[in-house]
Amino acid sequence: MFPSTLLPLPQTLTLLCLASLQWPLPVNGQNTDTPSDSNFIRRGYERATVIGSHLYLSGGEISQYGTGERTLPPDDHPSTGISSTLSIDLSTSWSDRTAPFQSHSFQDGNRPPVVNNHALWPWKSSDGKDEGFYIYGGQVSWNETVKDVRKDRGIWKFTSNGQGGGAWTLEQASNSEVFKGLNVVASMAYAAGGGRGWSVGGIMTGGTDPDANITSGGVRIPGMVEYEFETQKWTNHSEVGFLKKDEALEGGRAHFVDGLGEDGKNGVVMVLGGGVFALPVTRKGDSRGIIRPDLLLDFNNMKKWYSQTASGTPPTGRMGHCVAGVQSQAGTYEIFVYGGVDAGFTESYDDLYVLSLPGFVWFRADDRSNGVHSHGTCAVVGKRGHNEKDGWPGIWQTKDPLPLGLGIFDMTAMAWKSNGSYDAEAAEYRPAEVIEKWYKDGGLDKVQWDSDDVKKMFQATPVNFANESSSSDKPSSGGGSGSSDSNTDEGKGESKSNTGARAGGIVGGCMVVLGVFGGWSFWKKRNKNKNSAAASPSVEAPVQGQQPPPPSSYEPHEQKKELPTHSPAVEVYVPPTELPGNAYRWELHSDVKPNELHGDAAPQAQELPGDGRPPELSA
Repeated sequence: MFPSTLLPLPQTLTLLCLASLQWPLPVNGQNTDTPSDSNFIRRGYERATVIGSHLYLSGGEISQYGTGERTLPPDDHPSTGISSTLSIDLSTSWSDRTAPFQSHSFQDGNRPPVVNNHALWPWKSSDGKDEGFYIYGGQVSWNETVKDVRKDRGIWKFTSNGQGGGAWTLEQASNSEVFKGLNVVASMAYAAGGGRGWSVGGIMTGGTDPDANITSGGVRIPGMVEYEFETQKWTNHSEVGFLKKDEALEGGRAHFVDGLGEDGKNGVVMVLGGGVFALPVTRKGDSRGIIRPDLLLDFNNMKKWYSQTASGTPPTGRMGHCVAGVQSQAGTYEIFVYGGVDAGFTESYDDLYVLSLPGFVWFRADDRSNGVHSHGTCAVVGKRGHNEKDGWPGIWQTKDPLPLGLGIFDMTAMAWKSNGSYDAEAAEYRPAEVIEKWYKDGGLDKVQWDSDDVKKMFQATPVNFANESSSSDKPSSGGGSGSSDSNTDEGKGESKSNTGARAGGIVGGCMVVLGVFGGWSFWKKRNKNKNSAAASPSVEAPVQGQQPPPPSSYEPHEQKKELPTHSPAVEVYVPPTELPGNAYRWELHSDVKPNELHGDAAPQAQELPGDGRPPELSA
């Protein structure tokens, strides 16, 4: 079983989907980082994590009305960076219109530069208590300078004070030559756990790395960066086992699951989805969308990657989605995947899927959110709710339909709460009825394991719903088909498993998603007299033959109200509607050594054209 480190709070799934290209103006003396709902327009690109009884938000941008009668922000800079560190108290109930945001300001030099789409790595004290978080990488906001990204000064570390505030400090690397030589990126897949943080792939631009000689566009960076918190040691792994040597990942998501193995001391980094791009980028077939929850990295043996085929109703391949996880008292672990955009940047999604471990089975929530969301971040808060922050409806001057950009998703009922309220006294998280039924019907006994290693890792302790206390609200029986190939087997309430208590800095049963609301299809189609993606969401695969523009870098200082409608066409792989049935296993050879790049090392990727869409600034 995973170690018991759940919050003493209701397990609420809080999804914050954040907008981008927003510019807050001073409004009647208000703090521009925390406007009222009447003045708020949109927010985006933040990262979030739960520490104690507070949800913390780092970075991102926001837009709001100016002084006067709903004066819109200017076209050239409709958003501005959020320089404060924000937090929300989770120990009391609140509504989306009155969420108790706290804003904590720091003088220049005592805080990191404002960045978007960065990595956030929660860290613990020696006794296992959540204490704070690191931030790594990201794209500087338009009103910041990349020169403030000082690789010679170390990484920024936030320490909580237990009351929603805290302090920033710089932590020097013990092997500074490696840290200085890293290519700093945004839109990476990231996760933290076991005293380490990981960053996989991403895109480097003139706004992410002061050493990058890039005036427009960007370069995709392959490999994986690892940081060990206790020793302050950096490692640059030149390859990751699930990609070829000439491939890089952009817009992926990663999630850490620990408490695995017979001794409960093992953990894995699960890479879920993203766009895989060939290096150097070519005009034909340069990308493919994936949603691969079956990629596992044994963090106690960094040289091994595994796979495990998943069954059920999987999401389509996508990028820029959000991911969060929560453990049940029955011994299962559910990972929630929400929103995103396809690899061709033609469709954004409003759907939510659940991957249940150790069964490796997908379930789809029948309920849809209020509009499509992409490029977001998730975090679990409280017991059963899900808080969502809005973003990307096409332009930053269009008000978010969600008050303050917040939406609440009940993970047990598998439904969005129409009143937008967070209940601090909600019952403990319990898997949805359809998930519980799958295990009781013997679904776990029918799992076809790809390897004995994965089986041993996840099947150490039993899954048992017999001792699971009932929820105060009846779980939904909906949620789509949990398994398309599993026969029922009445009377089985217990199966073998080894799932843990927490993952990826997400604690309890609430998911916080920080991301972009609306979608690429809004911009792509608005000049063709089509409805916005928010008005007509779709989860179907893109039509074969669509030719989206090639990805390039987001330049905050060159913000525009919408994406350009013309750029060179490329042929893009169209992801299948379901995961392929075949599975793979990769093992890095023992003689593979990390590639420690130096400051003058050229990125191993081809520069992207600068006239395409903004890249995902990842959560």
